[in-house]
Amino acid sequence: MMNSIKKLLAASLALAASIYASERVYLAPFNMVGLNPDFGVAAEKLMNAYAEDDGRYILVNHAEEDSLKGDDRTAINKKAIEKNCTKFIMAEFTRLGENVITSFKLYDINNESAVWSDRLKAKNPDDFDPIIQRVAKNIGTKNKATNDDDIYTVTEQETKKPKRKGVTTYYGLNILGNLALAPEADMAAGLGFFMFYDARNLFFSMDLSFSNLGENKEKPTMCDIALSIFYPFGSSNITPFVGGGLAYSWRTSNEDDDYYYNGRRYYNSDDLSANGLSASLGGGVMFNRASRITFILQAKYFVDFFSTPYYETKNVGKDKEPEFERKTSHMHGFRFSLGLGF
Repeated sequence: MMNSIKKLLAASLALAASIYASERVYLAPFNMVGLNPDFGVAAEKLMNAYAEDDGRYILVNHAEEDSLKGDDRTAINKKAIEKNCTKFIMAEFTRLGENVITSFKLYDINNESAVWSDRLKAKNPDDFDPIIQRVAKNIGTKNKATNDDDIYTVTEQETKKPKRKGVTTYYGLNILGNLALAPEADMAAGLGFFMFYDARNLFFSMDLSFSNLGENKEKPTMCDIALSIFYPFGSSNITPFVGGGLAYSWRTSNEDDDYYYNGRRYYNSDDLSANGLSASLGGGVMFNRASRITFILQAKYFVDFFSTPYYETKNVGKDKEPEFERKTSHMHGFRFSLGLGF
């Protein structure tokens, strides 16, 4: 009975050891591009130390007689099989200007696709230690070393103040048309001036526009100072965008000092003026974005948050003075514009 228990216990321990045994992984020589090869030797030693601390893998280092190049995946795969390893690690450190791009890949033997890979940027060799520590902890898992938020493995590169993206500013002139749907459907032409800011991921604009500056007093003259924000779709030379904004607007149906008679009293231009906030929503296309001269085509729907007074002429016959009826309406409609920016 006692012998049976001992055999069962020994078998259980052997099974547990086989299940929880660390996996053998071949560590290929680190490929150094534009860097001193001694940095590669030091990086490999760090990888061994941190992998040992983690305990998931037993790293099998390349030997001098292996005569491998760090970027020869086929030869590394063959050598990993010879060393009785199920996986192998390839790493490359590439200097680009002041920074070093580090790349790590984990492969299953006889598999051309990496089962785990990550890329991190180092500011200097001092960053190699925290980068390799993070890689050793995350390699082969569902996590990326890039996203590791351990406060003790932060690199100098990550603490460096990020550079601001450039903003391109255009100043220009708009030719526009307003299709008001209220108080009645009517079209009015106008001009505008704009400042347009291309911040790559967002567009911003400031606009001053005027429409119906002619003699037609039954159409309201419109003036708007608008601030808008747009989202561009891509970064091509011809870029569509959508967005909206707010404007402070003025509306008046009379711009002189004439007095109008409504049958009961006289009223002047002050009785036919209003101002307040309005909003717009729409989009457009920016042409020739990569140039210093650009064309911007826009179409927006606008609505006023205030009532605009206007008058209607009442037909009272040939021999009588015409009368006018004062009314109010929330103006809304569409605005189209073509701008040339410099």
